[in-house]
Amino acid sequence: MTPADPRPDKTRRIVVAQRKGGVGKTTIAVNLAAELRDRGRDVVLIDADPLRSASQWAEPGGLDFPVQQLTFAVNQPVAKWVTAVKRVVSDYVVIDTPPSDEALASSIALADVAVIPCLPSGLDLEATSRTLDIVNAVRRRRADDLHVVLVPNRIDRRTLEGRQLVEEMERFGETVAPPIGSRLAFVRAFSTGVSVKNIDAQGAATLELNKLVDLVEQKLNEQPHGAQLV
Repeated sequence: MTPADPRPDKTRRIVVAQRKGGVGKTTIAVNLAAELRDRGRDVVLIDADPLRSASQWAEPGGLDFPVQQLTFAVNQPVAKWVTAVKRVVSDYVVIDTPPSDEALASSIALADVAVIPCLPSGLDLEATSRTLDIVNAVRRRRADDLHVVLVPNRIDRRTLEGRQLVEEMERFGETVAPPIGSRLAFVRAFSTGVSVKNIDAQGAATLELNKLVDLVEQKLNEQPHGAQLV
C-alpha cells in the first residue's frame, strides 16, 4: 500500500532518471532546479544518489535553492525512502536518482514528469529503452498518466550523429526535448558550485537548458496534480 501523501496540491515532482550512469542526470537536475528557482518558484532538489554529486555541487553555497540528501540505499526499505520524499514540500521537488532499476521504479512512481537524458551511443539508447520498459511498467499501475521527456544530451544536432540520435529517440514515442550540447559552461558551473546561468546567462548552455525547462513546465501544466498508484 502506498503511504498517504502529505503534500499540498501545488507540489510537483520532477524526476531526472536513467538506468545508466554518466549521462548527465545531475547536471540537468541541478540546472533545471536553478532555472525554476530563477523563474520565481520554490524549489527543493533531492539528491538520492549515493555518489552525492548534487550535494557536492551545492557545497560551495552558490545555489539559490536547498539540496536535501535522501539517499536511495539498497539496504533501506523502499517505503521508508518514498515516505521521506513525500514529506518534502515545495512548489517543485526535483529528484536526482541513482542508476538502478529499483530506484528508477520507485522515483517514477512518485513523479509528475520524468526527465530521461540519453547520450549518443548504442549503449545509451539500449539503456533508454530499458528505462522506458520500467517507466511503462509503473505507468500501468498508475491511475493517472505520466509525462516523459527524453533529453538528447551532449550532442550537436548539426552533425549526422546528433541528428541520428534525435531520430532514434523519437522512435520511442515519447516527447523529445531540444538537444543539449557538450558545453564547458556546465563543467565550470560544477567546479564553482553555481548554475550554468551564473556562468553565462546568454550562452548556448543556458539557452538550451531554458528550452528544456519550458517543455517540462508545459508538461506539468498538462498533468493532474499528484501521482496515484492503483
